[in-house]
Amino acid sequence: MMKFIASNLDAAKKKAHRALGDKATIVSVRELPSGDVEVTASDKPAPAAPAPAPKANFAGAARDAVDEGPFKMGAGARLNESIETKFSAEALSKLSSSLTGGKAKRSFDMSDATVRSMIEILAPHGIGEALLAALIEGARKSEIDEDLYRLKTGFEEAFTFSPLLLAPSSPVMLVGPTGAGKTSSGAKLAASAQRHGAKAFMITADVGRAGAIDQIRAYGDALGAEYFIAESPLDVQQILRSHRPKGAVIFDTPGVSPYDSGDVAALRSYREAADAEPVLVLPASGDADEYVDWALAFKEIGVKRCILTKFDATKRVGAGLRAAFEGGLALAHFSETAFISEGLLSASPDFLARRLIASRPGRIG
Repeated sequence: MMKFIASNLDAAKKKAHRALGDKATIVSVRELPSGDVEVTASDKPAPAAPAPAPKANFAGAARDAVDEGPFKMGAGARLNESIETKFSAEALSKLSSSLTGGKAKRSFDMSDATVRSMIEILAPHGIGEALLAALIEGARKSEIDEDLYRLKTGFEEAFTFSPLLLAPSSPVMLVGPTGAGKTSSGAKLAASAQRHGAKAFMITADVGRAGAIDQIRAYGDALGAEYFIAESPLDVQQILRSHRPKGAVIFDTPGVSPYDSGDVAALRSYREAADAEPVLVLPASGDADEYVDWALAFKEIGVKRCILTKFDATKRVGAGLRAAFEGGLALAHFSETAFISEGLLSASPDFLARRLIASRPGRIG
């Protein structure tokens, strides 16, 4: 069962039918202290694809449709066609000169034992020359002359490690590309909060992706957490105003393009509505250059920390680390299991050092 909030009963029912299909059954109706109406709905067959989100009556949303320009052919999720802010074009302009491009090759002194050792461990992971140089420099500060300790010291020097502290006053909004693991990371954060005695309050705006509603429903039911569907920034405001959650607030967003002005503006509006910290979710492995561009782009949206996922699905884990380093993002958490109940690991230099040494690409065992 899922909950939908609107200013009146008819509007709430319409949201339920958009999300769950024509066979949606209204289980209960509740008037909230805020004056809004909350509808709990269920469906037996697979839910139908929701209709486009209604135009948001929200600060920062424009009255006219967004001009898609060169992104007209679906570069992003087009979260809300009516949303555009004065700074989206400015943010994109700033990126034009800062995204990754051709860089001069660095030279390393291979006669140096520390350099040779670090390159042997790190280079196959595709971490990039800038991070490789930073890790080598940091490794020289190790007080113990051994690969594990040198690498751990290198990570301590190169990165900031800043796990999330979940609280009602500090909502978290997960952003990033489709398939990065945002929804499962949100569920893992909820599970972690509950293990520490806090309640979890989950919101998702990822209503257009096939199976997304079933996924959040399955996670919410399994965790015993409250979960809500938001079609617009106004929905997010209504949900938070009506329920005033006392536990961890975790907001999941659709995969979007940070180069699409409509998507950028929509994310900003959702962030303002939730008063949440945007946290970038990226897989540990993938196209490193693309990930760097994403990290730089999302930094313009206000991202300061990232979660790296799928450590269990690959040997080479340098792409996500390179993106975080070149994007100037702190490392918050790592995911190395598909099991929601096991939660996310707090990011640490010790984990990274052991993980990279234990899985040198090209070697068996």
